[in-house]
Amino acid sequence: MAVTTASSQRLDRGDAPRSLAAITFAVMAAIIMNVLDTTIVNVALPNMEGALRANPHQGTWVLTTYLLAMVIVTPLTGLIVERYGQQRAMFWSVAVFVFSSAMCGQAQSLPEMIFWRFLQGAFGAAMVPIGQSVLVSSYPPEKRGVAMATLGMGIMLGPIAGPILGGFLTDQLSWRWCFYVNVPVGILALVLIWLHVPEAGRSNHPRPIDWLGFLLMTLGLGSLQIVLSLGDQDNWFTSHFIVSMTLIAALSILFFVWRSLEVAHPVVNLRLLKDRSLALGSAGIGLFGLALYGVMVILPIYLQDHMGYEAVTSGLVMAPQGVGAMFSMWLAGRLLSRGANPRWMVFSGILFGLLGSYYTLQYNLEVSPWWIIFPGLIRGLGLGLISIPIFNLAFATLTKEQSAEGSGIFNLMRNLGGSVGIAFIATIMSEQTQAAWNQMGAHISHFHAALNRYFHAAHLTPSPSTWAIMGHTLGQQAAMRGILDAFTFVFYSFVAMIPIVLLMRSPPKTKKIAPLPSE
Repeated sequence: MAVTTASSQRLDRGDAPRSLAAITFAVMAAIIMNVLDTTIVNVALPNMEGALRANPHQGTWVLTTYLLAMVIVTPLTGLIVERYGQQRAMFWSVAVFVFSSAMCGQAQSLPEMIFWRFLQGAFGAAMVPIGQSVLVSSYPPEKRGVAMATLGMGIMLGPIAGPILGGFLTDQLSWRWCFYVNVPVGILALVLIWLHVPEAGRSNHPRPIDWLGFLLMTLGLGSLQIVLSLGDQDNWFTSHFIVSMTLIAALSILFFVWRSLEVAHPVVNLRLLKDRSLALGSAGIGLFGLALYGVMVILPIYLQDHMGYEAVTSGLVMAPQGVGAMFSMWLAGRLLSRGANPRWMVFSGILFGLLGSYYTLQYNLEVSPWWIIFPGLIRGLGLGLISIPIFNLAFATLTKEQSAEGSGIFNLMRNLGGSVGIAFIATIMSEQTQAAWNQMGAHISHFHAALNRYFHAAHLTPSPSTWAIMGHTLGQQAAMRGILDAFTFVFYSFVAMIPIVLLMRSPPKTKKIAPLPSE
């Protein structure tokens, strides 16, 4: 049974407009802070790598650790609320998130940063689902559409404002301020949550938590992430450590699946995946997460390390992707409310994504900013047209009682796709850069006639300074090859969505539009 507090009583005494505004402001402050943290750090990665003594491959662990923690903790959100209520769960999530942000800002080494980022992601995982629940329970039924629209706009601020704000803070102050900026916002959110968010959702008979299943899921996904992140530098399966982690990941995931199918109250109800629409929709949103987060990792490295962009400039040219996504999400909502077929909307989004990704395959070290902005805008339009309609398709055949658990699976797969996708992309860039270096470097020799003719035409002699210039040029071109292969991987992730969408069932005409998926 829900617990009624003074804040909820105020809603019944005529203070509803003021209280609703305060509740909305409190929830949105927490959610925007959380969503910004998935994008604000991206443009600061090249600067962070130097300060933390990490290479570009290791630098991506700052992102994958955060997403992995969200994947692991998200399924527990409903169980936590049942035990502690919405207000207390939201308050402590924000409190530990803000503390972890401050500790990330003062991190002096990569292991220290990874630890605090994991803690940050673990406690930030519940913010958006609880915030969505608070808004739905606080607003009257006739105004819940406004609440969800407000939530959606807050969520979409991340891809738009995150790169710009991150670039500005990095250039004007330091990359550490990408984390410190959460502290004042978080303190304001804590005060508002404590004063205005009503206590609700707590149950006298909460469902039991399957701690063994949770441990197996954590061990399996954590080991898998270690394999994908460290496999490249440890030469994959020639390393006993990588082999051991692979076996642990495989066995843990296998037993987790078995456990989830056997117990009455699993952490993740995998039995729902018998529903074809949810299973295909979860696979599709996993590929969506790969494409979304993959591009957000590749572009800052390409723009800052190889194109010479400042952090704030790279943020500005990346922001149009978020603008395109916000517009197409609004358009998707309008079209769905008028009975448009969500399957064809997703298919249209895939085509936009393919077109925007195709342009990235033509990149070189001399492209103009327009060639970053225009494909990003097109890709953003595609991402927005995919995210909302595919949520409708996934939930087309689920009952109302199954929707909450299905949402947990759906959101878990999006973040897992992003985490695994970032690890794959980092590996592709690292391995293909090395392969390109070896292939092109093999042609640079005193005995190569074409190279000698080039030296003669450029009035160069094979001196140490000349070889240094050649080495730098070779490194830049090899890195560009690795980046193009990573973009190719993103391109084919959109291709892989096509058969998934064609196999999904369209929702019945009378089916209500599903709520906006939480981050």
